[in-house]
Amino acid sequence: MSKQTRTNLTEFLKFIKSLLHYSSSIQAKIFITFSIIVLLSIAAISVTTYLNFSRTIEKNAIIYVSDSVKHANDNFELILEDIQKISTVIVTNKPNVIDAITSSNDPVSLEGFREKQETENFLLSLIAYKASISRIAIIGLNGKIFNTGGSLIFNSILDQPWFESASSSKDKQILIDAPAVGSVSFTRIIRQNNRPVGVVIIDFDKITIEQMFAINPVEGSLLYVADPLGNFIFQPEHAQMQTTLQNSPLSPFYTSVEPLTSLSSSVFDLNNHRYLAVRYHSNITGWLTLGLIPYNALLKDASRVRSQIGQIVALVIFAVLLVSIALSRQITKNIKHLSFTMKKVREGNLHARPHVVSKDEIGGLSEGFNLMMNNITTLMKEIKIQEQGKREAELYALQAQIRPHFIYNTLGTIKNLARMQNVKNVEELLGSFIELLRMTLGHTKEIITIREELDYLKSYIHIQKYKYLDRITVILLAEDDILECQTLKLVLQPILENAMIHALGQSDKNLFITVRIYSELNRVKFEVTDNGIGMTPEQIDRVLESSEHDESFNGIGMKNVNERIRRTFGNEYGIAIFSEVGMYTTVEFTIPEMRISSKT
Repeated sequence: MSKQTRTNLTEFLKFIKSLLHYSSSIQAKIFITFSIIVLLSIAAISVTTYLNFSRTIEKNAIIYVSDSVKHANDNFELILEDIQKISTVIVTNKPNVIDAITSSNDPVSLEGFREKQETENFLLSLIAYKASISRIAIIGLNGKIFNTGGSLIFNSILDQPWFESASSSKDKQILIDAPAVGSVSFTRIIRQNNRPVGVVIIDFDKITIEQMFAINPVEGSLLYVADPLGNFIFQPEHAQMQTTLQNSPLSPFYTSVEPLTSLSSSVFDLNNHRYLAVRYHSNITGWLTLGLIPYNALLKDASRVRSQIGQIVALVIFAVLLVSIALSRQITKNIKHLSFTMKKVREGNLHARPHVVSKDEIGGLSEGFNLMMNNITTLMKEIKIQEQGKREAELYALQAQIRPHFIYNTLGTIKNLARMQNVKNVEELLGSFIELLRMTLGHTKEIITIREELDYLKSYIHIQKYKYLDRITVILLAEDDILECQTLKLVLQPILENAMIHALGQSDKNLFITVRIYSELNRVKFEVTDNGIGMTPEQIDRVLESSEHDESFNGIGMKNVNERIRRTFGNEYGIAIFSEVGMYTTVEFTIPEMRISSKT
């Protein structure tokens, strides 16, 4: 066994094994679903084709037999029409027929001989060109007999039952096997002055009828012809000979009443065999023609077609299995690769990536998975950096827990020494600085009241007065009913600090800063205005965008304040700066009005 063959066999066995786990294999689901749909479609088409073909064969058989039977009856009716015309000529001929059978001439006399010769020559002229007529005979009720063609007829015929039936009949009559076996006879009464005087008999060969009705559409077909009394005129040679229709297994087809339709078909069981029966009734002769076509022979071609359809279906099914296996394998190949990569990621290999080159949904899923894993890797790196920063911040916070207490104690000692030595300025400065440190390092809440924010701001201003002496004047204007409203911690100090650092510039004039806080439409508005050197638009953008705050007291700049306001209250809030160079600068922002009782 070659290596390729072993590989194909292994793949096939794996696929069969996957079929046993239908619920957990997409390939098996696709294969089985596709196969079922195709098989059902093929089965439906095959069954429909076979049924339609069978119905077509049955319909064509009915049409063929019906047309053949009707054609045979038409031919026979033409012969019968000729015979009726001949019989009319005979029964209306007075010199050669009526006078001959009613004359008193002795048949053995010369007159009787001449009379017989003339009558028989007349009859012979009537059948000279009628190959279907084998004999014409005139039989007088007085015993006179005139015969042309066939064997001789003797006076004993007058005692035959068929002759009695023919002579007593009021109309035309067709008799079977009379007067000779193997023939069919047509009889008609000869009248003189409306009184029966004889019977004309016209015989035609039964072989002619058999040739007309020799209809055999398929092997094993049976054809029967019966007269109105049920007597069989024709029946198959190999069939069981029956005398009358009503005494045979075909009796269900006999009826003494003329049917409404001349042609009908039905299914009939005869001798444990199923037949398609086609029944035709002649309105002229009254004969019943019955054709029986065996279903097994009729559907022989259908069976062959069914066998061919079965072979085609088997080939198609085999092809479908191969195509569905290849198709399902092709569809699930990329899925399996993606699943295998996910398994590696689940096991901890975060660098595993699927390489699917496809423009379908699987290709999009693979691309999305790669993008997701890249984002996860980036986020994990960022988290690692953040965790490292967090650990450093925790260490710094641990150190800061000791430093503020030590600073407070040290500055408190210096303050006490200044008081003991009666140095008021140093005492006041250190007191303000201690309060400022206590607010910055010891106050952990992010949200405080406006009153607390102003107290913190006053301590900062008190310290800055010693730095700038009397050059800076700060006016605080706040409505009393909003002092207990809540605000972010340390939002005014960076703004005021920015004004003190940048508003003076190189100018020697004194700086006036007004801090105004008031309520407006359920919001609290903060305004810080100075009369400094002003700012250009570029400087305003730089102040709001720059994160450098080396000169600030607590490391919090204008950008930081702006971002904290927007992050806490939304992008609709934030700092706005209005300035005219050499004249003034106003920094304002608005926050929602939050009372102490409200939730922050």
